[in-house]
Amino acid sequence: MSDDTHTEEWKSPAEREAFAVKDERAPIGRWLVGIIILGLVIAGALWLASKVVVPRDVPFNPPKPQVTEEVKPKVGEDDAAWIKALEKDTLEGYREYLGAFPDGKHADDAQAEIDAYDNRAWATAEGRNTIAGYEDYLAAWPEGLHASKARERIAEMKAAAEAARKDAAERAAQEARDWQTAAQANTVQSYQAYLTKHSGGPNAPEAQARIDRMQASATETAAWNVAKTANTASAYQSYLSSYPQGTYAAQAMAAIEALRPSPGRTFRDCVGCPEMVSLPTGTASLGATENESGALPNEKPQRPVTFANSFAIGVTEVTFAEYDACVAAGGCTGRPSDNGWGRGNRPVINVSWEDAQGYASWLSSKTGHSYGLPTEAQWEYAARAGDKNALLGGSPAAICAFANGAGAESGLKWANNACSDPVADRTMPVGRLGTNKFGVKDAIGNVAEWTQDCNTLNLRDAPTDGSADSRGSCNQRVVRGGSWFSGPENLRYASRLMQRRGDSNDFTGFRVVRKVGG
Repeated sequence: MSDDTHTEEWKSPAEREAFAVKDERAPIGRWLVGIIILGLVIAGALWLASKVVVPRDVPFNPPKPQVTEEVKPKVGEDDAAWIKALEKDTLEGYREYLGAFPDGKHADDAQAEIDAYDNRAWATAEGRNTIAGYEDYLAAWPEGLHASKARERIAEMKAAAEAARKDAAERAAQEARDWQTAAQANTVQSYQAYLTKHSGGPNAPEAQARIDRMQASATETAAWNVAKTANTASAYQSYLSSYPQGTYAAQAMAAIEALRPSPGRTFRDCVGCPEMVSLPTGTASLGATENESGALPNEKPQRPVTFANSFAIGVTEVTFAEYDACVAAGGCTGRPSDNGWGRGNRPVINVSWEDAQGYASWLSSKTGHSYGLPTEAQWEYAARAGDKNALLGGSPAAICAFANGAGAESGLKWANNACSDPVADRTMPVGRLGTNKFGVKDAIGNVAEWTQDCNTLNLRDAPTDGSADSRGSCNQRVVRGGSWFSGPENLRYASRLMQRRGDSNDFTGFRVVRKVGG
């Protein structure tokens, strides 16, 4: 049973009636209180609304967004130093950084760069693999990554070198003792015993040379005695062919020279030397005659010249091969141009009178014989070979067989139209054309040739013994024989051309003469 039910049970009928009336009355008080509270709420709301409402006539300006400038962070001293080191990108640059910032942010990177330099230096030292190479490494990197290894290798190499030195010293001492023993005995057997032990020793060449001399001595002496008994140039030459460096070689050569070669004999004084031909003694009329066609005043008068002593002259002009040998030996200065025509057996060109003199001087020193440039008289005597005509063979047509001049194919107005040369505008190899009666080739044409003589106005009072004419202007020298560029008028025996001694060109060369027996 509920409490309300229980309460209702104990009330009297009158009380229950009073409470019933009371319950039926309207709750006016409570309504009034509610209305008052509601009014207060509404009033507060209206007041609050009046404070937040924006009047219409007030302009609305929304705030503008603020733009912030990017602020670059400042580079610290450490970073700045590192950037500077990177820009330098050198060993010193990285070392400078580490010196300033041993514990810097980039210390490891700097050390890595320094180590790279260290490693490259070490690779170089290993590539050289010498004491000096490793010492150079240590000088640059005394505390380097590989310093200890470098010191080890230096020590090893020095030890090995010292051991090798001691071994070599002992072997040298033994070799010296064995050589002394062999030399004291001075027999083939003693030298052979030495060679058995020391085939590569310092005295091995001499030991073999002595053996060879001893073994050949009897045969050589017999050959020399045969030559002396025969006492002929061919007998002495036979001995020299077998023993070019023999005991009696000098005597054999002197004997051959003393026998004076007969005219027309050709020879060479050395390998690579010009081929020479001996000329006979005699008298010849040299120079142009008074009525010679095309002759100039400086080519006259014709006069007799006597050659009392025989001499030899080059069979051909000096070739590039012969002149280049002088250059290679240091006897001639400068390597003359061949104009792209070829060297070898072509006559040397682009040489001055002084260059030609230098070659002759070198040849004299090399062979021990007296070489020089021919005098005008010697040159014309050798070129004519007894011919009294103005032109070789007596006519322009006859020249074609003996001389390379300006032929019809050259197109030059002074060309020799009777000739058609193998080449039109250059030299040709020496010795390709005919030989005169003295055995001389190319005296006319191919290249004009320097002589000893000075420039003179004429041949009056010129030497008549074959010597050079030293009168006149010696700054200019006489050139004889004409060249590949010359027509018949300049291919005459007597034709003379003057050139300054220092000049050179592509139509002038030279040949040499030598004293016979000298």
